Amino acid sequence: MQARRTADYSAHNINIIPNFTKLRVLHLYKAPLNGTYPVLFSFPLLEKISILGCQYLKCDLEMLQGLTSLKELDLNWNRNSLPTGNLSSLGALKNSLEKVRIDGCPKIFGNFMDLADFPRLKKLDLNSTTVTVTGDIRDIGRNDFSALESLALPDTVHVHGGTEYKFQRISDVPIFMHTIHLLLQRIPTLFVNSSLSGAFSWSVSEGSPDWYEWEVDAWGDDYPLPPFDLQIVQAGLGSRRGWSWRSNDGPSCEVNWLDPEPSNENSDYEAYIEDLQRIEQDIDFYREYHEPPTEQQ
Repeated sequence: MQARRTADYSAHNINIIPNFTKLRVLHLYKAPLNGTYPVLFSFPLLEKISILGCQYLKCDLEMLQGLTSLKELDLNWNRNSLPTGNLSSLGALKNSLEKVRIDGCPKIFGNFMDLADFPRLKKLDLNSTTVTVTGDIRDIGRNDFSALESLALPDTVHVHGGTEYKFQRISDVPIFMHTIHLLLQRIPTLFVNSSLSGAFSWSVSEGSPDWYEWEVDAWGDDYPLPPFDLQIVQAGLGSRRGWSWRSNDGPSCEVNWLDPEPSNENSDYEAYIEDLQRIEQDIDFYREYHEPPTEQQ
């Protein structure tokens, strides 16, 4: 059936591609390529490669090692394709890569921290690499991901602190937030406004002993949902950061500040006070609660 459907397609000699020795950008979108094509990865001046929806094109991350000038890597396959390889194979490109997106590639594996020493890496999106990618954002140290601006990590139990990570206990959160405080100081918007496919959204797992059911109809419109979602809070122009629990319908618990209050002599003190007033407006129902109330409370 596939052969009959494509019988009228024009045939092209893919072996002429290496003649384009100064090629800077290569974009393949749903190209009907079946098999392995090493000629696609033989351009030492290539700066950007994008391979999207090529279901039958087979490649391994090791095949990219000859692209020593590569700045942007964008791989997005459908479920039928078989891209493979360990993230550590990108080490040969560590001095050039600035943006990496690997989406829907279940046979790409490895620890995302293998890319931590890439000095130019600004954006890293591994959001849909499923259970094959591992790691822990608490391992990101002072000198790791030195140029990072945006981060999206898989939503699985194998990546601690990944996109939509679910905490098993409320009591686990304070030490987690204090651990990533240094990272927040260095990249304040990392977990606040992600420009990638998966903005961070942390919450308590429904399997947690701290989680409980609620009946909105029984409570009525005057009672918000329990505050089982986490949010990063920033007041002023980056002068003070913290975190708080919030409910899906808005109201928040008290802020657990990670930084001390700025001096009234700071240039952004007025901006801080304005932000603080706005933040406190969301703490009406759960005032004096720094963590979600228990079911009994």
